Amino acid sequence: MGVRVREKPKGSKIWWVFINWKGRRKALRCGSKKAAEVTAVKIDAALKLGQVDVLAPPAPPVRVPTVAEFSEQWLQTLTRPRPATLDDYRLRLRVRILPLIGALPLTATALTRERVRGFIAELIAVGNHRAAKDAEGRARALARGTLKGTLQTLSGLLDRAVEDGWLPKNPARGLASELTPTATATEVEEIEVFTPDELARLLVVAEQDYSAWHPFLLCLARSGIRLGEAVALEWRDVDVERRVLLIRRSERRGRVSVPKSGKARRVDMSRQLTRALADLKSLQEAEAALAGRPAPARVFLSPGPAGPIRDDAFRNHVWTPILRRAGLRYRKPHTLRHTFASLLIEAGEALKYVQEQLGHHSPAFTLAVYGHLLPRGDRRAVDRLDDATERNPRATGQFEPESLVNEPDQIRGEVSISRH
Repeated sequence: MGVRVREKPKGSKIWWVFINWKGRRKALRCGSKKAAEVTAVKIDAALKLGQVDVLAPPAPPVRVPTVAEFSEQWLQTLTRPRPATLDDYRLRLRVRILPLIGALPLTATALTRERVRGFIAELIAVGNHRAAKDAEGRARALARGTLKGTLQTLSGLLDRAVEDGWLPKNPARGLASELTPTATATEVEEIEVFTPDELARLLVVAEQDYSAWHPFLLCLARSGIRLGEAVALEWRDVDVERRVLLIRRSERRGRVSVPKSGKARRVDMSRQLTRALADLKSLQEAEAALAGRPAPARVFLSPGPAGPIRDDAFRNHVWTPILRRAGLRYRKPHTLRHTFASLLIEAGEALKYVQEQLGHHSPAFTLAVYGHLLPRGDRRAVDRLDDATERNPRATGQFEPESLVNEPDQIRGEVSISRH
């Protein structure tokens, strides 16, 4: 009974420490005879002191998860983001992050700063394969905002990996701020809107060929509310007498949440929209009475078997065909919101009012998005500068410095005249 050092098999230069302590046996392999002897001395001393932990079976090695495996754990622990935000995280992971680095283990050697920079380069090289290809059949360049959002999602995941002890530091932290506009597709500074003629054509086609959807589209066009806010709108939120909509919820992919701003807001309705909604309510109440069921709580329902509107189905089966029949190229339904804002601004409405209607957190944000639509003024304003300076040529003329120094009497005379 005790601790012994032996080479086994002999001549192999493989050294072992054999432990036999009160009927419990264990063998430890060491790299050299010296290491085995040192280990034996330490184990023997520990056993004599009653420290028998060395005899316990070795703990199984901890398996390091891959980025793909850890991403599922990360998503399940997120509680604060809105459902729509979680959908964005899942989409970025599925489409852009996991195909490129999902198989990498969460170790500092695999996920280096250089590897994350290489991931950025790969994203740019792949481009936006989800969008339509250009005229030459190539994938369109990835928008800077898309790339930035992808990096922010990856950085959030790796922050949690650091907290859980898998990584010593986040190799993606701060890289999103290093992106330059030249690194990806050049963003179009001016947002797209429908012209008044295009908007009129769109609404006419909706009224004639998709009459059941006309009130829904008219609401988007005349109130500027978001698609999910219109889907979740209930009759208790509609004040026909005051011509006001109360926006206090949004729905996306069947999940209801608070509006994007995080708070409710009041939105003014035009007379045309007020009439359309009043007529729609009367129609729904009449149909419900005939069917012997209560009137629906939602303002807008999918035609046919009445049910909630699904945004993807609306885009594919209603929005796109209407644009095609109106002879308009494809633009997102959100373009109606931009058009609403642009028409208000072009009509000279105060930026504060536009901000309140849209539900932006500040007029500064509204200005950043729609500032290019603000009236630039009248060119005659700069012409008046010419009129003012032509009466006083010296205001814009070229003077010789010597003349100012050598003619003090003349200068004093001009100053005295100007004071009068």
